[in-house]
Amino acid sequence: MTRSKSFRCTALCGALSLVLYAPLAVQAEETPAAPAAPAAAQDQGQAQTAQPKKDDAAKDKNELDKVVVTGSRIKRSQAEGPAPVTVLTGEQMKKQGFATVYEAVRSLTEAIGSVQNDYDWGQSAVNGKPLNLRNLGPGRSLLLINGHRVADYPMPYQGKSNFSNYNNIPTGVVERIEVLTGSASAIYGSDAMAGVVNVILKKNVSGHTLRAKWGEATRGGRRDLDLEASGGFSGNKWNLIYDLQHYDRGQLLAKDRPFMDAEDDKNYATWGPGERHFGVATLTPYPGLYLRDRDAPANPTGRTYIAPPPGACDQYGSLYYLANRLSYDRNTGTAGNGGQYCAQRVFANWALRTGSKNDSVYLRGTYDFNDNLEGWAALGYWKTTGAFNTFLDGFSSPVYWDPRANNGTGGNRSFLKFQSPGELGGEKNVLTLSREVSIDFSAGLKGRMADHFDWEASVGRATYTDNESYPTLNQGQMFDYYMGPQLGTAANGNPIYQPDYNKLWNPVPASATAPFSKRGENKARSWLNQAQFVVSGDLFKGWAGPIGFAGVLDYGKQGYTLTPDPKVLNADVDGWYTPFGNVMQGGGSRSHYGAGVELKVPVVKTLTVDLAGRYDKYQAVRNGAKPTYQIGIEWRPIQSLLFRGTYGTSFRAPDMHFIYAKPSSSISDFTDYNHCYQAGWPNRQCPRDTFLADNVTVDRTGAPDLNYETGKSMSYGFVWDAFKNFSVSADIWDARIKNIIDDISPDQLLLDDAYCKYHWTPDGTTRAAQPTGTWCGEVASRIFRDASGNVTRIVVNPINRAETHVRGIDMNVRYDLPKTRIGKFGFSAGWTNMTTYESRQFPTDALQNTRTTQNPTYKFTTTVNWTYNRWNATLMMYQKSGGRNNRWGGCQPFSDGYVPSPQENCTDYDSASPTFKQSTSYVWSHRPARRYFNGSVGYQFNDNLKINVYGSNLLNKIYGDQWCGDFAYCIDDPVGRELAAEVVYHF
Repeated sequence: MTRSKSFRCTALCGALSLVLYAPLAVQAEETPAAPAAPAAAQDQGQAQTAQPKKDDAAKDKNELDKVVVTGSRIKRSQAEGPAPVTVLTGEQMKKQGFATVYEAVRSLTEAIGSVQNDYDWGQSAVNGKPLNLRNLGPGRSLLLINGHRVADYPMPYQGKSNFSNYNNIPTGVVERIEVLTGSASAIYGSDAMAGVVNVILKKNVSGHTLRAKWGEATRGGRRDLDLEASGGFSGNKWNLIYDLQHYDRGQLLAKDRPFMDAEDDKNYATWGPGERHFGVATLTPYPGLYLRDRDAPANPTGRTYIAPPPGACDQYGSLYYLANRLSYDRNTGTAGNGGQYCAQRVFANWALRTGSKNDSVYLRGTYDFNDNLEGWAALGYWKTTGAFNTFLDGFSSPVYWDPRANNGTGGNRSFLKFQSPGELGGEKNVLTLSREVSIDFSAGLKGRMADHFDWEASVGRATYTDNESYPTLNQGQMFDYYMGPQLGTAANGNPIYQPDYNKLWNPVPASATAPFSKRGENKARSWLNQAQFVVSGDLFKGWAGPIGFAGVLDYGKQGYTLTPDPKVLNADVDGWYTPFGNVMQGGGSRSHYGAGVELKVPVVKTLTVDLAGRYDKYQAVRNGAKPTYQIGIEWRPIQSLLFRGTYGTSFRAPDMHFIYAKPSSSISDFTDYNHCYQAGWPNRQCPRDTFLADNVTVDRTGAPDLNYETGKSMSYGFVWDAFKNFSVSADIWDARIKNIIDDISPDQLLLDDAYCKYHWTPDGTTRAAQPTGTWCGEVASRIFRDASGNVTRIVVNPINRAETHVRGIDMNVRYDLPKTRIGKFGFSAGWTNMTTYESRQFPTDALQNTRTTQNPTYKFTTTVNWTYNRWNATLMMYQKSGGRNNRWGGCQPFSDGYVPSPQENCTDYDSASPTFKQSTSYVWSHRPARRYFNGSVGYQFNDNLKINVYGSNLLNKIYGDQWCGDFAYCIDDPVGRELAAEVVYHF
């Protein structure tokens, strides 16, 4: 196995080498190009790597202004360094049809990993949008604004860890975004494992600009309004810029997409025998209202319902519909009907895309004290309100005795009622609202000393608050309202009630539900104080050129608090219900300091070595301090060709919530594999219903003794400015992270418990590596059993346990065509292919390459930009792999919809089956690639007025999976085409 991996790398490297060294045979006859810095690059209307460009004036490169490019604090005149940097300007972002910073950076080919969806149940990061560079996970890339860290999003990602939010950065104030991929901890410290995203805001603005933009999704359900005023003032020694922006984006609910708002929207290919027999998409639609006869004899459906009164379901509009509970035995052809009830279009009120209202203010001013000293200060204020929803909540009664049943002879009953939005006061009252405020203030001094060194000293404070308001129902009061008083106890032991069934079948007024329907209020806050001193310049002139130097001293202190609503803290069956499944509590603070040094050493005229080292120390980490280093090489055999490479170490300090999470509890069911083994492993299976660990209390808490996550990464490739206005680059990258922190799952603990005791696994396999005695002791200490051996409690917390290794290749091409009679055209393309994704959850597991199961495995973008007199236009194509379909490795169904088992080679061995000993084929197909087109057209009427039209997903594509079933999990992008028009007035 190891040898084959090595061979694949060697073959890939060899193929790349042919491309790398081919240019050496080419002798350029034209004047060598002068590389341009990305800050000064012309706007090509497309994202681009910071590649060299031909300079029309053929300036000598030493005449160019030196700038700082993300990835180093040493100023340089060349756009490219040892590691690739992608640059996306604010104007490019708009021209490509992106409405937010998050949408723009997510489209970059390097952002190849997936993140939590808007519609995931129980997610509490309503407005939070993290980025997953290199598929190494959110939180393992560093977000900077103007080179400074930002406060963490206050709500934990998936209830576990902290992350940076890309969704609250106003687009109007963005000058450019620089994205460095690969480890950069030796430059920037913690979190820079997969890369660094540096959002650089505007620092100089001439005049004033008013901008108004309005758009909507052509399929409906989502509207955008974007208003902005920006400008600048200046005097002899001072400068002040401002940006005011209001952005309102409507939410998208599943009912706005009728093709995905209910269970009956699933593809016919997934219909089973019973569904095809009856001609319905599901035999047991999700319930909304039902009354169940608990005395009825058993029927094939497992339940018997009492039919609703005529028209009962229709009273709730399109939310409920009359349905039958059906069953079908394909072996005998026997059909069953358990009665009628009001089924629910369960997904109708789910938010496919969260809505938000955003208001922001940004101010930045400078003052020149003298030629060598400048002061600056910047203030950003961002206020956001987001809206989100998933399941409706309701009331489920216990089994009770109703004396009125069966014409007065009495009977056992139970019922269910989901509360419709109207019964709770309207749709707004079933939404989770997240009200966020982020304030970022920084100030500093910068200047020049000893005629050799530039320096900057800065301080900053950032705060981020989130007040989350959500619907919650009081279970006890709701019980009293629907059940009424208990009238005694029946002979069979069930309580006696006489509920008012009008409350079940008919909509109840909001005034009636008000006493038990309230809003819960969770509060979260994070903050960051930081100070930094940077000095850079040339130490002295070496034998091949000046020795570049940069040094940095950092200090920071960060903290967070999670304060849930007190009324949901008590796990009381008669208390208030929370829709998040668990109540998150926690809080703490820690200090950090770091020091780093960089050197840029020209070895010979064509070869430069970049060296960096850094020392960081965070409080509340078991292994204290963490040194990191980085080595880079730049070789320019000819001026238009750069060979480059980097190797470096990286780290990530444990997330605050991993350390400071307070104890929280939840109740869940699991499979007790220990009991399964003791029972003799019947039929080599461990069905949960047979070996059920019922109502187990799961306690989760933080862990104060975690270690740093550690990583290593490398990249090597080339940039070739092949001829005038044409550049091509290719880079191979490789990154490995160890000691990844995550929770231990209760199910994994139960599996390990059985293996530690019996060296046995439920699937009959032998583990590649045996768990240590220490780990087995740890497992035993976390599982609690009663006197009969039943699991009662499991304790989980985060530990350093996992490892991930990724490898891939990036390629970029850019070509600006010569000017023609019909205008000027520019072209660019980028491609990232993740060739390896290896991971293991525990050190004792084998490292497995699951690249083929990841999605996407590649991304590709291409952009064409056109300008002609007063016109400009941009067309962008964004494509990502479709991945394996949902039934990959499974079997095709028979004609009646029955799907045989892949473990039986897709052959039906049921002797009573109508397809006995018949076979189908395996399913090995992939979903088609997801391809989207964005674009814009603009016309400059005069020096003051410009009109722009923007479009995203211009072909209105909705990509699904025929084997997936229903709802958004099967849809790549449910929004469809969005169009917008913009008026820009500059004065």
